[in-house]
Amino acid sequence: MTKVFDAYPWLGPLLFVLAFVLAPLVSGGYVLYIFTLVIIYTLASFGTNILTGYTNLISMAGAVFFGIGAYGSAILTTHFGVPLVLSMFIAASIATVVGLLLALPVLRLEEVFLAIATLGFVMISVEIAKSSGDMSGGENGMGAPGPTLFGWALDERAYHVFTAVVLAGALWVARNLARSRFGRGFLAIKGSETAARALGLNTTALKLVAFGVCAFYTGLSGALYAPLVRFIDPSLFSIMVSISFVSMVIVGGLGSILGSVLGAVFVIGAPQLLTYLGFDQFQRALYGVAMILALMFLPDGLASLFKRKRLPGADAAQSGGCLLYTSPSPRDS
Repeated sequence: MTKVFDAYPWLGPLLFVLAFVLAPLVSGGYVLYIFTLVIIYTLASFGTNILTGYTNLISMAGAVFFGIGAYGSAILTTHFGVPLVLSMFIAASIATVVGLLLALPVLRLEEVFLAIATLGFVMISVEIAKSSGDMSGGENGMGAPGPTLFGWALDERAYHVFTAVVLAGALWVARNLARSRFGRGFLAIKGSETAARALGLNTTALKLVAFGVCAFYTGLSGALYAPLVRFIDPSLFSIMVSISFVSMVIVGGLGSILGSVLGAVFVIGAPQLLTYLGFDQFQRALYGVAMILALMFLPDGLASLFKRKRLPGADAAQSGGCLLYTSPSPRDS
């Protein structure tokens, strides 16, 4: 089985997308809501993994982009009558511009310093959302319109399929980006930014692209989230939202597209499933223990379960230096 996944790195994520499309359509209700929620958060996980998993840049600003996507889409649809699909991409584009503007002053920072600097943006965005005017509801939040497509209202099953189609498109883009010169440039920065500059790579431009892609994916995730829950408030900008995004890529597997999917299932789907099964009182404790065990026994992420052990350099030799499926473990080098 691992040989199949190694030969066709896109197969694992594709099977998960198909499973999330078909499985919950049988039961519907809260189970369908959980599956749709995981799909939406997988988009944000893709974006975070491109930034953190491929370039080793740790940003805590994911909540800013997520909130902008949710609020932007809801405001454009509610107050300006913009069709939902168009409003989603406009909101994601706004999040991208904000992401690029936020990245410019902090690109020289690395590791924990970058994380702390972007954390400051999260704190500022929460206060802006709380003090905003009637258009966004301020501290009280605002209602978000239900999902529609070309004027037709979408029920929960149709919206689930819609989000899965968006996710499949995002998967295709992420896969091609990882195999492009940008993907190779990202990995060069992750290996050594100094060496990447010595090779003539414009590391500043590459990091801006990574921030922009992360912001777009996360903003689009927020735009899809608003019609699902139909109510949004400033809590979308909270630090816990950003932490959940980073947790998804660490638990799932840094630099792995499949890891993005598995991380979203574990971090977002597992707690919701525990609630559904009636373990509300023990949800946090059980989930915390499961996360600790996962990190202890699978330090390379859940995606490592699907990766066959290889000799050092075998992955790079096969893919021409660009690792699409998983990034090399430090223990393999």
